[in-house]
Amino acid sequence: MKILNFGLIILFLSSVILHSQDDNYYITGTKEKEFDTLAYRTAERIVKETAGLLEKEIDPEEYILGPNDVLTLSYLSTKSKQIDLTITPEGKLFIPEIGVVDLKNKSLAEAKDLIFDKVNKSIKASDIFVGLKELRKFKVSVSGAIQKSAIVSATAVDRVSEIIDKAGGLKPTASVRKIILLQDNGKTKKKVDLLRYFFLGDKNANPFVLGGDQIIIPTRNENEIISIYGEVPSPGDYEYTETDSLSTLIRFGKGFFNTSFLDSVELFRFDENKKFTSINMNLNHWNEIINTNDKLQGDIALKAGDRVIIRRRPDWIENRYATITGEVLFPGKYAIDGVTTRVSDILEKAGGVNKDANIESASLIRYAEKESEDKEMERLRRIPYNELSQNELRYFQARSAEIKGIMAIDFKKILADKESPDNIVLFHQDSIHIPYTKYFVNVQGRVNNPGLVNYKSQMDYEYYISLAGGYGFRADPDETIIVKAKGQQYLAKDRNYKIEPGDNILVPPQSETTFWQIFTTALTIVTQLVTVAGVVLAIMRF
Repeated sequence: MKILNFGLIILFLSSVILHSQDDNYYITGTKEKEFDTLAYRTAERIVKETAGLLEKEIDPEEYILGPNDVLTLSYLSTKSKQIDLTITPEGKLFIPEIGVVDLKNKSLAEAKDLIFDKVNKSIKASDIFVGLKELRKFKVSVSGAIQKSAIVSATAVDRVSEIIDKAGGLKPTASVRKIILLQDNGKTKKKVDLLRYFFLGDKNANPFVLGGDQIIIPTRNENEIISIYGEVPSPGDYEYTETDSLSTLIRFGKGFFNTSFLDSVELFRFDENKKFTSINMNLNHWNEIINTNDKLQGDIALKAGDRVIIRRRPDWIENRYATITGEVLFPGKYAIDGVTTRVSDILEKAGGVNKDANIESASLIRYAEKESEDKEMERLRRIPYNELSQNELRYFQARSAEIKGIMAIDFKKILADKESPDNIVLFHQDSIHIPYTKYFVNVQGRVNNPGLVNYKSQMDYEYYISLAGGYGFRADPDETIIVKAKGQQYLAKDRNYKIEPGDNILVPPQSETTFWQIFTTALTIVTQLVTVAGVVLAIMRF
């Protein structure tokens, strides 16, 4: 099982989200059937480092003295003295030459008054000072849903959570909100709620321990939860206690977002007949004070099973943007409203296109479509290639070659006319790229000198092939193709295109026919002729 020191919780309270089956993980650091030795060693180290450390100065009104506490007493008289005094196991303090003071179950403040009186009655003294010099150590027992029931050493400045740490931490099934602290031989019973302590900073929910205390940790009831979902920083399911209210649950969820719709917060509650009722509340007056300890007007006591839904404000405008890169004056991200902002607007905000921009090859990628799922392609990928039907194969090849999310628009038309249908509205995370003009044509394949050739307008593909050294050995001129920057392909000899800068000319090799292919073809033809001749002879005999 996995164990994590309670002190570490503070580091991630801002991001923790509790769920009904694993909410204790974020408080206990434990999961079923796991044991993280690194986390355990870290917990041990932190327990040792924090042993005896004070959160702040001790409050004399709250600190209860006990056996082995060491007090310092100093006073001025005919014989000035400064002495250290240890409280006896019976709870008494012996002051040499003065007498005994009974300090059993006395606070430090009460002890000072008793000591002052005792000193003043015995001798004439002035400037009497009493202080706590050393903290006593005592035993506390821990049992229940804990890694190991144990009796551990503690001081009067240790809280319940620290004692649980020393005992090895809670089990995954432990309750973190219904822990019981028994004091004074069971006469005093205190409830410990670690969720309130760590999430809300309620120190009374994680009290200090005293000698002989017993900590009992019950198992969590999975059916007793309260839930909050929607526009809150930490939505999820939380363990329920009888003291919970609507404000408690919202504070567990870390308050509200600016996007939270507080006009109609909805509380769902199941009644005795297992039918739920819905309560709508306006919580706008809570917005400024939900993260304080102020009492909130209109707070409602919760019941186990209650669910609170906080929806998003309907008038909230999302932070939308589009990106433009390449040959523009100011590339980068630009805010859009997702309703009226068009391609031309972004081009203008970016300072327009540069003189070297290849506007014909500009592209717009729609992120929303790029991330869309194609279930048919996913299905075809799981089928062996040789088992695909002709239609499936065509679909697979076409979609594989597709640039996902690319929009079929003409940027030249957009620059010429803002009213053009190509001047579409931009969506969130749309991406525009304006490439630079390539003043060359790329000739590859079966040519004698493949490579880049300087572009010259109005020239056909054969001109560029000649500049690349002409057709090479076993070239197939009839199958030469022209590939445009956006991927369109044309058969070169059809001449239904225009050569432009950045185009690619590909000259393929002739298809090779082997001897066995020729032999097999000839044998097939001869067999067919023999068969026809046999049929003809048979007919003539009749």
